[in-house]
Amino acid sequence: MKWRILAALGVTVLLAWLVSISMLLSYLWHGPANVWDQQLQVIGDLIMRLLPPAWTGSADAAMEHLKLRAILTALALNTLQLALVGLLMAWAVRASLRPLAHTARELGRRDSFDPQPVAVAGVPAEIRPLIVAFNGLLGRVETALQAERSFIADAAHELRTPLSALQTHAENALRAPTVEQKDAALAKLLEVSRRSNRLAEQLLDLARVDAGLHVLARERTDLRRLAAHVVSEFQVEAERRGIDLVLAGEPCELECDIDEIGVLLRNLIDNALRHGRGRVEVHCGYDLRSAGRPPLLEVRDDGAGVPAEEREAIFQRFYRVPGGHARGSGIGLSLVAGIARLHRATVETCEGHGGRGLCVRIVFQGQAAA
Repeated sequence: MKWRILAALGVTVLLAWLVSISMLLSYLWHGPANVWDQQLQVIGDLIMRLLPPAWTGSADAAMEHLKLRAILTALALNTLQLALVGLLMAWAVRASLRPLAHTARELGRRDSFDPQPVAVAGVPAEIRPLIVAFNGLLGRVETALQAERSFIADAAHELRTPLSALQTHAENALRAPTVEQKDAALAKLLEVSRRSNRLAEQLLDLARVDAGLHVLARERTDLRRLAAHVVSEFQVEAERRGIDLVLAGEPCELECDIDEIGVLLRNLIDNALRHGRGRVEVHCGYDLRSAGRPPLLEVRDDGAGVPAEEREAIFQRFYRVPGGHARGSGIGLSLVAGIARLHRATVETCEGHGGRGLCVRIVFQGQAAA
């Protein structure tokens, strides 16, 4: 588009120069009584006849008449030149935007969620970066849609098992011939119901984090106090499993979304309780390895642990360590990784208590100690 506009201006300037040079040469060869002068006089007289007499009444003298005619002639020529510039500009803009109009019609004919990139051939150079950015957006939308389709398929598969178990235990309770058998079936039904409820909560949290629809409501809080509150929620479950759930460390200030960090803590503790054997420790403090001493959170267990080559994969959703005996959905740690990413925190893994088990460490980089 820029070159078309420059070409239009160049054509206008060239025509103006040609007319001026032609008038000059005509004057040099034929003197004052040349063709250009005669035609300009005709134009000036025509314009003066078109004007109201009140405008030209004061120009009775011959000299004044000539001056007024010359001014009007120059005004007419300038108006013609500007009109020519406007026409050429309109042509340049229309010709330049024609590929864009074609692109708009192509997009209007597309089906919903068509991820094919928009062609940039023939598009003006000034608009090409916009089309390229739009194609990048289409690619990201397609990636998000593929992730949602995969999530829905995986969630449907994960929910099918507990729902079938619920139905089976309910039918067993109805058919139980004795009160003891009925109570046993109802106890299993309650356990499956709890796992299903936990799975549904994790799926909803994961969908929200993956969609990026939640705006973090950041506020300063004491991470240890928040951890103490979450730990108290799991004390009954820890006692039922025969696990000693303890909170260690020191108070540390953290700017975060309290609700999201609460979800992160719950998933870490739930994962540790399911894999731990006798002790689970939640530790809050500062990372002394870094100069800024950023806040950190650790959850350690003393279970079977995770092989070093598998530790990166456990943060993928629906992933389960091969050969693991603890029941889980494979969602909790992927949710932890997503929330940590929203807080620009890093996730590290290492061995838990006594060289056994697993330790998950969240380091909130960029937040120095107060």
